[in-house]
Amino acid sequence: MIQIIYVTDAGREIAQRLLSELPESHLLPAKAFVSNTFSRNEALIFIGDMGVCVRTIAPFMKSKKTDPDVICVDSSSNYVISVLSGRIGGANKLTRRIARILGSVPVITTESDNDGFWGLDTLAPHFGWQEEHRDGRMNHIIFHFVNGRPTVLKLDVRGGRGVDYLKRTKPAHVSMYDPDAETEAETLLLAVSPFWNPTVQQFSKSVLYRPPVLHLGIDCVRECPSGELPRKIRELIHQHNLSEKSIATIDTTTQCADEMLVQSLLMAFPWAKLSVHELDGNASSVCESCVSEYGPLLMEIQTLDDICSISISITREAQLGGHVEYVGAGPGDPDLVSVRGMQFLQQADLILYPSETVSERLTHYAKKGCMVRSTENMEPEDVLLFMQEYYKKGLQIVRLLAGAPTHNATFTKEKKLLEKADMRYHLTPGIK
Repeated sequence: MIQIIYVTDAGREIAQRLLSELPESHLLPAKAFVSNTFSRNEALIFIGDMGVCVRTIAPFMKSKKTDPDVICVDSSSNYVISVLSGRIGGANKLTRRIARILGSVPVITTESDNDGFWGLDTLAPHFGWQEEHRDGRMNHIIFHFVNGRPTVLKLDVRGGRGVDYLKRTKPAHVSMYDPDAETEAETLLLAVSPFWNPTVQQFSKSVLYRPPVLHLGIDCVRECPSGELPRKIRELIHQHNLSEKSIATIDTTTQCADEMLVQSLLMAFPWAKLSVHELDGNASSVCESCVSEYGPLLMEIQTLDDICSISISITREAQLGGHVEYVGAGPGDPDLVSVRGMQFLQQADLILYPSETVSERLTHYAKKGCMVRSTENMEPEDVLLFMQEYYKKGLQIVRLLAGAPTHNATFTKEKKLLEKADMRYHLTPGIK
């Protein structure tokens, strides 16, 4: 809820204008302000003197992570000032919105916003990552960054909104990580990585963003005790140079879902979701099922205390390195492609499609810079050579096929060539 707080009759008139444009807001005279007003609202908009605003909120301020957005509008509505929780809470965004409504000048003093720098403390919640910072308080790290001091960016996952945003908006003083390059003293490391230690080099400061790309598969005996197992599992994850904060799902069977160990892991890793599997005839364990559903194992199956087995797989589309995704075009209508298929088309660096059986309109999902090529009159060996050119560069390839890939003779021929060339591939079924 947004409270619009006014001091004078003139302020009430401005407040009424905002009330009509901000349906989620309510009016409140300044004399009715109490401590609950501060703690129970998402945003406070003061109409009047800045001094009154500051003196009113000062006794209740605790943390920029929990305090509400606070904005002050002068009594002539010439200026709209972001006062509190500007970047993290969203007061800067609300300030600009109010300024547009009133025809005022927005006043924002957050340095990273004004310079177009990344808000290091807002990237994680914005993109759904977990965050940890080492060797320095976040305020000191932000000071280092916004002052243009040496900064290195390391990306250990492919694509996604967050990674694409960082690539597109990288400031001039940020260099991409190069393992062979010497780093200056006091260099800051920013890493989007599921790896516990993303580099062997030591950096004076680091912010590690943990994307949700790992999947913890677990099988256990009936009435499996929890005890020290969550701690041992965490240590084992670190020994394999993986971060538990990148675990997106904890995967187990119907029989194990209610076991104390699984419930303890959900409490230990509260950012992870439970995923329950019914094993089919192709998988003897949930660990194998995870490989089929998500992607390859980064931690092979490990047995602990002879009562549980765990493994960790990585989301296939997040894994670095070349990848070929066979996407079923289904009936061929672009509106009837699966959501997963559409996402692969949007992420692809190369799209190959048979123009005689698949509509060219499906390739309109391609991102800017993607190579789109018809495979009409191309032999399977020619298609493979085309794929290899992109695969060796660590790029993502989508091979569109009519109907369902598994029932397509073209896939059968190309599959043998891919396996012989040791190239990773996966199938996304088409809608029937």
